[in-house]
Amino acid sequence: MMRMNVMAVLIVSAMLLVGCENPRVRDAHLLGPRDVSAAAPGEIFLAPGAGEVDHVENLAATREAYRQALVALEGYYASVGNATKLQWAKTELRTFDQMVRYQYLQPAEWTPENLSAAESIADADVLYRKATGLYNESGGLIIVANKAKLQEALGFFNQLIQQYPTSDKIDDAAYRAARIYEYLKNYELAAVYYQRTFQWNDATPYPARFRAAQVLDQKLKMRAQALALYQLAVARESRYADNTEYAKARIAALSALSPEIEPATETPAETPQ
Repeated sequence: MMRMNVMAVLIVSAMLLVGCENPRVRDAHLLGPRDVSAAAPGEIFLAPGAGEVDHVENLAATREAYRQALVALEGYYASVGNATKLQWAKTELRTFDQMVRYQYLQPAEWTPENLSAAESIADADVLYRKATGLYNESGGLIIVANKAKLQEALGFFNQLIQQYPTSDKIDDAAYRAARIYEYLKNYELAAVYYQRTFQWNDATPYPARFRAAQVLDQKLKMRAQALALYQLAVARESRYADNTEYAKARIAALSALSPEIEPATETPAETPQ
């Protein structure tokens, strides 16, 4: 299927209830100001497949076609002087434009897996400092955090990945975004972003392999996949001693017993990253 520059455009067909909190303020998955181009998903666990990409593109294209039809209908009624139907079309178009838009595919999901975090880009550095500033102001990821600031930081991390995919900060942005997604209990995206971290920078200083394994193991119960990442964590992240000890225990358990029934052991102490 031809890729279209509407991958990220998909609108939830539900109006906000009166009195409910406006999700535009809080939800990091709402559509940003720009469309993005499709790219083949990376060979990582939980990366969107061609089927998901096609569904998102088809629905986005349908929505855009619907809007253009409303615009054309509005123009027609204006040209023939039918005031009543012109008002109907205007109201429907206005309602359409005010509906909530979700970005179903996040930047790290469709950004190519073969990127290299190598280029120093001043504008990307500015975005990263802004995002990390908000991240730190939020209180980090302690039990009580300022979620609004975390969401804002998340938006900047994703903007950096989208706009500056060759920046030497994309792995840092991916890791910080993964931490936020995990905090917000969006474990599927957290797992993808952790994997992008070490995929884009094989020498990343962050315990991304371990954290990806832990999310897959404890939260998503994908323990066969978690086993592979625990093994990578032991091989590549040995400087995190507590993580390595925990990973070795999980490797032994998952190798010997069925992943579907084996409970997770106690989580190691939180790392400062």
